[in-house]
Amino acid sequence: MVIRAGAGFDTIDVSHCSKKGIYVCNCPGKNSVAVAELTVGLMIAIDRRIAEGNQLLKEGKWAKAAFADCLGLKGRTIGLLGIGNVGKEVAKRCLAFDMKVLAWDVFLTKETIEGMGATKVETVEELAKESDILSIHVPAVKETIGMINKKFLSLLKPEAVIINAARGNLVVEEDVIEHLDKVKGFWYGADVFQNEPAKKEAPFDNKLAKHPKVVGSHHVGASTKEAETAIGIEAVRMVKEYGAVKKVNNCVNLASDIKSTHCISVKYVSNVGTLDKILGALSKNGLKVEELKNEVFKDRMACVAEIHFTGETKKEELVPQIAGLEGIMDVTFVC
Repeated sequence: MVIRAGAGFDTIDVSHCSKKGIYVCNCPGKNSVAVAELTVGLMIAIDRRIAEGNQLLKEGKWAKAAFADCLGLKGRTIGLLGIGNVGKEVAKRCLAFDMKVLAWDVFLTKETIEGMGATKVETVEELAKESDILSIHVPAVKETIGMINKKFLSLLKPEAVIINAARGNLVVEEDVIEHLDKVKGFWYGADVFQNEPAKKEAPFDNKLAKHPKVVGSHHVGASTKEAETAIGIEAVRMVKEYGAVKKVNNCVNLASDIKSTHCISVKYVSNVGTLDKILGALSKNGLKVEELKNEVFKDRMACVAEIHFTGETKKEELVPQIAGLEGIMDVTFVC
């Protein structure tokens, strides 16, 4: 078992682990508050130009007039691109600032999102058009990588702000730089960038990070003592449960869709070798078992096996073969 001490698992070769039968697990939700806090911190830092003002103070300059036109957060609209564990924590904090919260999420219903105090929008394009501040909270998968591109950016309001505390590869950095140069009121805040150093301390020559209208941090969204402790406790719990009873928590590489062509349900007497005989009958017919669910009744005298399998077979031939085995109580050819 491989455990990712955090939510994102794109740094693990999940495909290789799956081929080797190795469980890949994560610890979702344990650092959500920490990431949400940094997200809101970046929003405020951009709106009030805190980093710029602090630098001027270090240079011995007083420039109160330069910061007199900040918009503030109250009454503005934040759009959440994803409202999972982190997104919902960001929503809570933005509601406390009296902001209007919009959210786009492919998994959650309108009712669920409204229960978080947000309003669901149906498309990412609508979210881009309606948001004063847009905060990214989606995983880096094939459908989302590079989604913040020139086309998406063209839909934003002239004074929009994007916050990215998710993954650097969700944005096309060249397109963001071009938009920053072209649109005077557009700002970008990020805790993540492309091609980040693997070491904790290293040179980092990133054009987007160096842009004067970018406020950034060093991929430290989850790096609080509270979050690290919570993740550590969760990881240890998962290891202990796996070691004691082989229970696997939060596995991300088990197949969620059953690629079978047929399914049978077999009720049988719980004797040694009965299930082996059932599986053996399938094997003799050239049928490949894809998934098996075995339920045991109280007193452990009878069981029901639901077996999904692939291969060419005929119901009228397979069912009598299995029904004729010793210990079989009933056979149902489901599909």
